[in-house]
Amino acid sequence: MPPSDLQHISDATLWQLVMEGNVSAYGELYERYWESLFETAFWHLYDKDAAKDIVQEVFVYCWQKREQIQINESVPAYFRAAVRFKVLNHLKSENTREKYQQLAGQALPQITHSAGEYMAKTDLQASYRRELARLPDKMREVFIDSRDHGLSIEEIAQKRGISTQTVKNQLSTALKKLREGLGNFFME
Repeated sequence: MPPSDLQHISDATLWQLVMEGNVSAYGELYERYWESLFETAFWHLYDKDAAKDIVQEVFVYCWQKREQIQINESVPAYFRAAVRFKVLNHLKSENTREKYQQLAGQALPQITHSAGEYMAKTDLQASYRRELARLPDKMREVFIDSRDHGLSIEEIAQKRGISTQTVKNQLSTALKKLREGLGNFFME
Protein backbone atom coordinates (compact mmCIF):
# COMPACT_ATOMS: atom_id res chain seq x y z
CA MET A 1 0.00 0.00 0.00
CA PRO A 2 1.55 3.35 -1.03
CA PRO A 3 2.26 5.75 1.87
CA SER A 4 -0.12 8.37 0.40
CA ASP A 5 -3.00 5.89 0.78
CA LEU A 6 -2.20 5.48 4.48
CA GLN A 7 -3.15 9.08 5.25
CA HIS A 8 -6.83 8.21 4.96
CA ILE A 9 -6.75 5.08 7.10
CA SER A 10 -7.94 5.09 10.72
CA ASP A 11 -5.45 4.83 13.56
CA ALA A 12 -6.84 1.44 14.59
CA THR A 13 -6.35 0.01 11.10
CA LEU A 14 -2.86 1.48 10.92
CA TRP A 15 -2.00 -0.17 14.23
CA GLN A 16 -3.22 -3.52 12.90
CA LEU A 17 -0.88 -3.06 9.92
CA VAL A 18 1.94 -2.12 12.30
CA MET A 19 1.34 -5.32 14.28
CA GLU A 20 1.90 -7.17 11.00
CA GLY A 21 5.22 -5.36 10.52
CA ASN A 22 4.16 -2.65 8.08
CA VAL A 23 6.86 0.04 8.39
CA SER A 24 4.93 2.56 6.25
CA ALA A 25 1.90 2.33 8.55
CA TYR A 26 4.17 2.93 11.52
CA GLY A 27 5.71 5.90 9.76
CA GLU A 28 2.23 7.33 9.22
CA LEU A 29 1.39 7.01 12.93
CA TYR A 30 4.72 8.64 13.77
CA GLU A 31 3.98 11.56 11.44
CA ARG A 32 0.50 11.98 12.90
CA TYR A 33 1.52 12.05 16.55
CA TRP A 34 5.21 12.81 17.14
CA GLU A 35 4.69 16.56 17.41
CA SER A 36 1.85 16.44 19.95
CA LEU A 37 3.74 13.81 21.95
CA PHE A 38 6.86 15.98 21.93
CA GLU A 39 4.79 18.92 23.18
CA THR A 40 3.31 16.78 25.94
CA ALA A 41 6.78 15.71 27.10
CA PHE A 42 8.23 19.19 26.71
CA TRP A 43 5.55 20.92 28.79
CA HIS A 44 6.26 18.54 31.64
CA LEU A 45 10.05 18.69 31.43
CA TYR A 46 10.90 22.02 29.78
CA ASP A 47 13.82 20.19 28.19
CA LYS A 48 13.78 19.78 24.41
CA ASP A 49 16.42 17.07 24.28
CA ALA A 50 14.83 14.98 27.02
CA ALA A 51 11.41 15.40 25.39
CA LYS A 52 12.77 14.29 22.00
CA ASP A 53 14.50 11.32 23.61
CA ILE A 54 11.35 10.25 25.42
CA VAL A 55 9.20 10.40 22.29
CA GLN A 56 11.85 8.48 20.36
CA GLU A 57 12.04 5.84 23.11
CA VAL A 58 8.26 5.43 23.08
CA PHE A 59 8.17 4.92 19.31
CA VAL A 60 11.11 2.50 19.37
CA TYR A 61 9.53 0.52 22.22
CA CYS A 62 6.16 0.38 20.44
CA TRP A 63 7.81 -0.87 17.26
CA GLN A 64 9.84 -3.50 19.09
CA LYS A 65 6.79 -4.73 21.06
CA ARG A 66 4.24 -4.21 18.27
CA GLU A 67 3.18 -7.85 18.21
CA GLN A 68 2.41 -7.86 21.96
CA ILE A 69 0.79 -4.42 22.30
CA GLN A 70 -2.98 -4.64 22.00
CA ILE A 71 -4.53 -1.19 21.59
CA ASN A 72 -8.26 -1.58 21.99
CA GLU A 73 -9.26 2.05 22.52
CA SER A 74 -7.32 4.96 21.06
CA VAL A 75 -3.86 4.76 19.51
CA PRO A 76 -2.96 8.39 20.35
CA ALA A 77 -4.22 7.88 23.92
CA TYR A 78 -1.92 4.86 24.23
CA PHE A 79 1.02 6.90 22.91
CA ARG A 80 0.21 9.80 25.28
CA ALA A 81 0.02 7.45 28.24
CA ALA A 82 3.36 5.89 27.26
CA VAL A 83 4.96 9.35 27.00
CA ARG A 84 3.54 10.38 30.39
CA PHE A 85 4.88 7.15 31.91
CA LYS A 86 8.34 7.81 30.44
CA VAL A 87 8.25 11.42 31.68
CA LEU A 88 7.42 10.20 35.19
CA ASN A 89 10.26 7.68 35.06
CA HIS A 90 12.60 10.43 33.87
CA LEU A 91 11.54 12.70 36.72
CA LYS A 92 11.85 9.86 39.23
CA SER A 93 15.37 9.10 38.05
CA GLU A 94 16.28 12.78 38.49
CA ASN A 95 14.82 12.74 42.02
CA THR A 96 16.65 9.50 42.81
CA ARG A 97 19.91 11.05 41.65
CA GLU A 98 19.39 14.00 43.99
CA LYS A 99 18.51 11.66 46.88
CA TYR A 100 21.71 9.64 46.45
CA GLN A 101 23.74 12.82 46.20
CA GLN A 102 22.42 13.84 49.61
CA LEU A 103 22.96 10.37 51.10
CA ALA A 104 26.51 10.21 49.77
CA GLY A 105 27.27 13.62 51.21
CA GLN A 106 28.91 14.63 48.00
CA ALA A 107 27.76 15.62 44.59
CA LEU A 108 27.77 13.01 41.87
CA PRO A 109 29.05 14.23 38.52
CA GLN A 110 26.30 16.17 36.85
CA ILE A 111 25.65 18.31 33.86
CA THR A 112 25.54 21.96 34.77
CA HIS A 113 23.57 24.56 32.92
CA SER A 114 24.83 28.02 32.26
CA ALA A 115 23.15 31.09 33.65
CA GLY A 116 22.02 31.83 30.10
CA GLU A 117 20.25 28.48 29.84
CA TYR A 118 18.60 29.04 33.21
CA MET A 119 17.43 32.50 32.16
CA ALA A 120 16.15 31.13 28.84
CA LYS A 121 14.15 28.48 30.68
CA THR A 122 12.76 31.06 33.09
CA ASP A 123 11.89 33.36 30.18
CA LEU A 124 10.20 30.49 28.34
CA GLN A 125 8.13 29.57 31.37
CA ALA A 126 7.07 33.20 31.90
CA SER A 127 6.26 33.60 28.21
CA TYR A 128 4.27 30.37 28.22
CA ARG A 129 2.21 31.51 31.22
CA ARG A 130 1.65 34.91 29.58
CA GLU A 131 0.59 33.39 26.25
CA LEU A 132 -1.62 30.86 28.02
CA ALA A 133 -3.32 33.69 29.92
CA ARG A 134 -4.05 35.44 26.61
CA LEU A 135 -6.11 32.53 25.34
CA PRO A 136 -9.88 32.83 25.64
CA ASP A 137 -11.08 31.29 28.92
CA LYS A 138 -12.78 28.22 27.45
CA MET A 139 -9.90 27.54 25.06
CA ARG A 140 -7.40 27.83 27.93
CA GLU A 141 -9.47 25.42 30.06
CA VAL A 142 -9.60 22.87 27.23
CA PHE A 143 -5.84 23.24 26.67
CA ILE A 144 -5.05 22.81 30.38
CA ASP A 145 -7.36 19.76 30.55
CA SER A 146 -5.40 18.25 27.68
CA ARG A 147 -1.83 19.19 28.51
CA ASP A 148 -1.73 19.52 32.28
CA HIS A 149 -4.39 17.02 33.29
CA GLY A 150 -3.76 14.54 30.45
CA LEU A 151 -7.40 14.17 29.48
CA SER A 152 -8.27 12.73 26.08
CA ILE A 153 -10.33 14.67 23.57
CA GLU A 154 -13.34 12.52 24.39
CA GLU A 155 -12.90 13.08 28.13
CA ILE A 156 -12.63 16.84 27.67
CA ALA A 157 -15.71 16.90 25.43
CA GLN A 158 -17.69 14.99 28.03
CA LYS A 159 -16.39 17.11 30.94
CA ARG A 160 -17.07 20.42 29.15
CA GLY A 161 -20.31 19.35 27.42
CA ILE A 162 -18.99 20.14 23.95
CA SER A 163 -18.36 18.08 20.82
CA THR A 164 -15.07 16.31 20.19
CA GLN A 165 -14.65 18.42 17.04
CA THR A 166 -14.95 21.59 19.14
CA VAL A 167 -12.26 20.24 21.49
CA LYS A 168 -9.99 19.45 18.52
CA ASN A 169 -10.57 22.92 17.09
CA GLN A 170 -9.90 24.59 20.45
CA LEU A 171 -6.66 22.61 20.93
CA SER A 172 -5.50 23.29 17.40
CA THR A 173 -6.16 27.01 17.72
CA ALA A 174 -4.56 27.15 21.17
CA LEU A 175 -1.41 25.43 19.90
CA LYS A 176 -1.27 27.77 16.92
CA LYS A 177 -1.56 30.83 19.16
CA LEU A 178 1.00 29.49 21.62
CA ARG A 179 3.42 28.69 18.80
CA GLU A 180 3.01 32.19 17.42
CA GLY A 181 3.58 33.74 20.83
CA LEU A 182 6.49 31.45 21.70
CA GLY A 183 7.97 31.20 18.21
CA ASN A 184 11.42 32.48 19.14
CA PHE A 185 11.90 29.73 21.72
CA PHE A 186 11.42 26.95 19.18
CA MET A 187 14.11 28.06 16.75
CA GLU A 188 16.89 25.48 16.75
